[in-house]
Amino acid sequence: MPTVTIDDKPIEARLGETILQVARRAGVWIPTLCHHEALSSSASCRICVVEIDRGGWWQVVTSCNYPVRGDLTVRVNSERAIRGRRGVMQLLLARCPESKELRKLARRMGVDGTPYPKVTEAQRNCILCGLCVRVCEERIGASAISNAGRGVERAIAAPFRMPSDDCIGCGACAAICPVGTITVRTHEKEVEISPFKSRASLVRCSECGCPVGSELVKQALADRGGPKLVEILARRPICPQCKREKLAKELTVAVPSGNRGTSVRTT
Repeated sequence: MPTVTIDDKPIEARLGETILQVARRAGVWIPTLCHHEALSSSASCRICVVEIDRGGWWQVVTSCNYPVRGDLTVRVNSERAIRGRRGVMQLLLARCPESKELRKLARRMGVDGTPYPKVTEAQRNCILCGLCVRVCEERIGASAISNAGRGVERAIAAPFRMPSDDCIGCGACAAICPVGTITVRTHEKEVEISPFKSRASLVRCSECGCPVGSELVKQALADRGGPKLVEILARRPICPQCKREKLAKELTVAVPSGNRGTSVRTT
């Protein structure tokens, strides 16, 4: 097995691992934004850069998608690598100056602010990492959003920047967004994915009326899950809180008061 030496610490790498995976296994912190273990790596944010020894000269590479094919010497905390990561963070702060998540990561990296002019309000918040696009395509199978425009006008949007008919309102894009740009808004009868303005019919808890999810998500699960899941989804929708309360009541009725708190031994 190849050996990856990270900041003078030798670590045995596994077949198919990237520099980032080896570093994480060894407890070496490398900042990331566009990376997620469940999705393919795109290296679009460039904040995970490190230096590698190329035999006499050092090259800056993105650690999230650089495969380990043989013995490798890596510098994570070299002056050049740190300067490169901080430079990327300063650019991101210029685009998303009000993101709490981004500012928190910047502080951990030792970046207090940005020397670059901040973008207009219309362009703010999204760092164009592409996680939402990849989770929609690779895990949900909807491909409701994608990259649109070029240069400073580049953005993540639905086709023609209109509400997408392919969006099922699952909220996976909002859950995976590293800077909190995408949100799920609940209306009386619909769930809306903002800023894409895509809407889907809302399913509410049959007990308390709280939002449970999207009707299109329910249908998508039924289409993929087979007879057993279809049977489960056909039942009355119930939120997790009501489900716990209902289960607690059933257990209270099932166990006589005199036996509560005593253990039952089975053979």
